Amino acid sequence: MNTSLRTRLLGTIVAAILLFFIISVVAARLTLQHDLTNLGKSEVTSGSRAFGGYWAARKEQIRLLVAQDASSSALRRDVMSHAAASLQQQLANIASTSGLSWITITDSSGRVLARSTGTNLGSLAGNKYVARAETGETVATAALVSPNELRAEGLAAQAAATVTNAAGKTVEHLDRGLAIVSAAPMSDSNQRTIGVIYGGVLMNHSYDLVDESTKALGGATALLDGDAVVASSITQPNGMRLVDSQIPLYDSIVENGRAYTGPDFEGGTLYLARIDPITNDQNDVIGALWYGVPMAQISEIVNHMTETFVLWGIAATILALLIAVPLAGRISASIAERSEQISSAAKELGVTIVGGEVSGDHVRATKAAVGHVGALLEDLAAGGDPSGKIAQLKAANAELAGDMIVIDTLSQEMSDRLQTAVTRVAELNDVAAALDKLVHGSSK
Repeated sequence: MNTSLRTRLLGTIVAAILLFFIISVVAARLTLQHDLTNLGKSEVTSGSRAFGGYWAARKEQIRLLVAQDASSSALRRDVMSHAAASLQQQLANIASTSGLSWITITDSSGRVLARSTGTNLGSLAGNKYVARAETGETVATAALVSPNELRAEGLAAQAAATVTNAAGKTVEHLDRGLAIVSAAPMSDSNQRTIGVIYGGVLMNHSYDLVDESTKALGGATALLDGDAVVASSITQPNGMRLVDSQIPLYDSIVENGRAYTGPDFEGGTLYLARIDPITNDQNDVIGALWYGVPMAQISEIVNHMTETFVLWGIAATILALLIAVPLAGRISASIAERSEQISSAAKELGVTIVGGEVSGDHVRATKAAVGHVGALLEDLAAGGDPSGKIAQLKAANAELAGDMIVIDTLSQEMSDRLQTAVTRVAELNDVAAALDKLVHGSSK
């Protein structure tokens, strides 16, 4: 079905606008997604470093607390006198007010003199941090505390957990503990080591650090003992904390020796997360710091910007059509006017051609008449005209015949030119018809 020029112009303009609009929206969305994801990675990296700062600050705080307690004159006096009951009471008070999970004092050989958590004494002679403190070194580090040590400190129940994967299947029964520990030497007035004070904070199911950092940084945080979440601020769909759950991405840290930054689906939420390794004093990876921001925040920005582009695009399309409709009408009208002018010129030229053909007919009639006169003159000449005029008429007729030859030649040339003009008229008519069809969609 043929359509008018105006319709085709409008269709072309609308199609071009829509195509440009769709390409622009898709390109803008992809660009936003890419740029915001990169920005999100940068923000997550910064947040993770800040979370690492909280972890380092807590480690330094524990080191200072233990070192300060090691210099307590009351504790030194009771250590020298082996006043176990007084030591236990002081240690319990110190642990309660300082936020330490436990604090223990040994003599210079590692034998436990008192614990803040009870009277189960025993020995810490095999504890490498206590051994280093006995040499005069103050130690503060992240550590994995053994089940035996946790039981001795009365913390085994806090650390015990059944770790499940995302499908809810049990993958591990956890009995060790992730902790920040510190050990400092206790010296007498002669600077001789008389004992060691050893304490720390067990991070398993302890939420002060993750809640504090989350409140300050936003997003969500978690502490991992190996690949198991032992404390987090990640909220599950049921409103409970995500804890005692496996995060397989931890393995990439151990394998590659560097932090992971990327998507991680935890607790029913897709996060843009960063996982940084936790190392002990020997630089062995023993766990990880997890920090994440919900990907929904990025998606919301992208969706909002896309909706904005669409709304503005619709407004621009309407404005473009308001301009394009009259413009297409003017173009169509202008071409229609030109079509009429060409058609009129073709008609005028056709009239001229018809006039030229009539003149050619007159030339042919004149030529025939001259031929007839010549024939009569020849008949007269054959009869012997006495006046002598016949010969003159014959001469005049011969001259006239020569002129007619010239006229005939010119007439033929004119006929050829007229034929060319006829062809041009036909072409003009074809052009006019094509323009008319273009403008109106069908020939008149």
